[in-house]
Amino acid sequence: MVRIAYILFFCVAFQTDELQTGIRYFNSRAANVKGLQSDGANIEKALKIFEAELAQNKNVETAGFYYLESLNYKGRFVLINIADKKAAFSKAIQKGNALIKLYPSNPAIRFSLITSIGLLAEINGVLKSAENGVLQQMLFHSQALIKTDSMYHYAAGWKVLGILNYKTPSIPVVLSWPDKEEAKKLLRKSLNYFPADLSNNFYYAEALLENDEKTEAKIYFQLVVKLPSRKELLLEDEYLKAEAKKYLEQLN
Repeated sequence: MVRIAYILFFCVAFQTDELQTGIRYFNSRAANVKGLQSDGANIEKALKIFEAELAQNKNVETAGFYYLESLNYKGRFVLINIADKKAAFSKAIQKGNALIKLYPSNPAIRFSLITSIGLLAEINGVLKSAENGVLQQMLFHSQALIKTDSMYHYAAGWKVLGILNYKTPSIPVVLSWPDKEEAKKLLRKSLNYFPADLSNNFYYAEALLENDEKTEAKIYFQLVVKLPSRKELLLEDEYLKAEAKKYLEQLN
């Protein structure tokens, strides 16, 4: 699995014990959850360690990646207030933009930045994000991710491009590139490489639904529900399962 390979590469013997402790807290982020809500205890401990590492300019590439991932997780599964969520994602975007300038060939950092931008755009709304150029940023970074490592995190670059194409409305002058048929092709590509990935199945199902292919979409939503949640992505996968069940209720 490419994503894990990168993380293992980061975790070399030369890193400090403190950083290793932070990574262990991050990996235990779903230790205490109720439904799709985490108590945040371990992610807060992890954040403090990564912030300290960055403040001391130590292990910047590795600590930076985990810092972004921790903020994204906190915004999604710990914080409840919308303003707090926005603040977490905005902080991640600011730091992510600085990190990607230092490490432009690091696919892990770039994908974490894409995630932060997408999560904030989801809260702010598609039209506002389009008008502010946010979706163009996601387009740029997803294309850069594909050039750097098209297979990273279950072919995430193709996946993001696909999602952008079916979720973004075509707006004359402002946005002319979104294409729902192209979305299907891109997401099918991710799915062909990683057929057991929950997110590839889920977003392909959404793209099918956007193209009014309800019968086939239902098959892929059912697959999402049936596939096992991964320990390392527990809440992320459980969230997709919950969303897939909502779609299935509508389609039945």
